[in-house]
Formats: sequence, structure tokens, C-alpha cells
Amino acid sequence: VFALSHSWVPQAKVDKDNEGINYKEFETKGWLTIIPGEYVKYEYVYDWFVQQSKLYFIKKIGYDPANAYRLNEDLKTYGFETEVVRQGHTTLSPALKDMKELLIDGKVISNKNRLLHWYMNNVKLVEDRNGNYLPSKQSKYRKIDGFAAFLNAHTLVIPMLSQPQGNGEIGVVSMRDLLN
Repeated sequence: VFALSHSWVPQAKVDKDNEGINYKEFETKGWLTIIPGEYVKYEYVYDWFVQQSKLYFIKKIGYDPANAYRLNEDLKTYGFETEVVRQGHTTLSPALKDMKELLIDGKVISNKNRLLHWYMNNVKLVEDRNGNYLPSKQSKYRKIDGFAAFLNAHTLVIPMLSQPQGNGEIGVVSMRDLLN
């Protein structure tokens, strides 16, 4: 699995940073966009997706419906296919377990994106009584947004990678097949 991860942070957060994060380095590497002001304006996220769509085929964009209504509507108007990814144990746990196996097997490529690695290191898994997991922050000061976005995307990718064959066996579709 190849993870093309990008994050956004408001300048106000950079100015009052108490986490010791080198935002400028992450911005220089292309992993982060620093947004003027107090909050991340959705237009910057929208523009990034439009720009990426000129470089890559974007099949579908998964989103958490809690705070993405306007962005989602604009992405759909542009022509992107979007899909809600509910942020619960039942939805995220299968993708989380699959991602864990991929990470252990060294099958996740992230172009050495240290910001994505930082997000991953901030995750703790919370288990429900049925053995399902949900990602959570290790502390309130540790962000997991980039990991959560990666998990949302992976939740949508899994059904695309596995397609039933006529005899009931599961076949794997290559990335080349998905891009054509």
C-alpha cells in the first residue's frame, strides 16, 4: 500500500507550538501546508485534492462527516466521488487490523514521510468488548489526524482490492488494475 499523506496546520498553531514539531521542515518536504490564520480553511484542502487529481487518478475520497460537510459538497461538485467513513469500531476495526498486518509485514510505503510516522506513533488502540479496535490519541497533545485520514482511505481501498471470483474464491486486484 502506498500512502500519499498530506496535512494542514494553521499558522497560529505553528506560532504557539508546544510540541516541538518542526513544521517548517515538514512544509519544505511537501508533507504539510501551513495555512494563514487561526484554523485550517477548507479551500486549501480542496485545492490540494484538485492539484493531486491532475497528477493521480483519485478513485474516491473518504471523509469523516463530523466536520467536512462544505468540503465534501465542493469536492462532489468538482466531480470527485466521496464516501462517508463512520468513525466507529465496526467500520474502522477491520481496516485497522489489516493496516497493522501490512505495517508489520513492511508493505506500507510512505516515502519516509516523518510527519505520517509521527501521527502513527501517537496512536493508541482502544479495544471494545468484541475485540474491535479504534484509534485514539496517546495524550491530548498528540495529534493523529494524518493517521486517521490514512485509515479512512484504507477503509475504502480494502473492498476495491478484493473482488470475488465466480467460484467464491477471493482474488487480488493489482494497483495497475485499479488505475486503468
